Amino acid sequence: MLELDKLVTITLDKERHLRLTLKGMLEFEKHTGKNLMKGFKLDGLSMDDSAAMIWACLIHEDKELIYDDVLYMVDLSNITFVMLAVSECIEKSLQEAGEVSERPLVKKSRPG
Repeated sequence: MLELDKLVTITLDKERHLRLTLKGMLEFEKHTGKNLMKGFKLDGLSMDDSAAMIWACLIHEDKELIYDDVLYMVDLSNITFVMLAVSECIEKSLQEAGEVSERPLVKKSRPG
């Protein structure tokens, strides 16, 4: 079960939870041609890339959500707040990735 502290709660058309999953990263890459594993800057994203990033962070909980749906959820009154929430979501993902990278992938067995 996914821990709630790994999600970022945001209110758009309803309460939603941001989380950047592998599926989201793949969909972002399909839509934009940009590979998130190679790095990016949130402040350098185009409007289209920003919408794709928001969508990528939302599809984990709503598999029916399409890119165009996000375009109607975000406007000038909330875009700054939404992008700050996306930034927090990505930061949480990176922190989690750092915690995982510190753990050994293979446990060494003790001789005996």
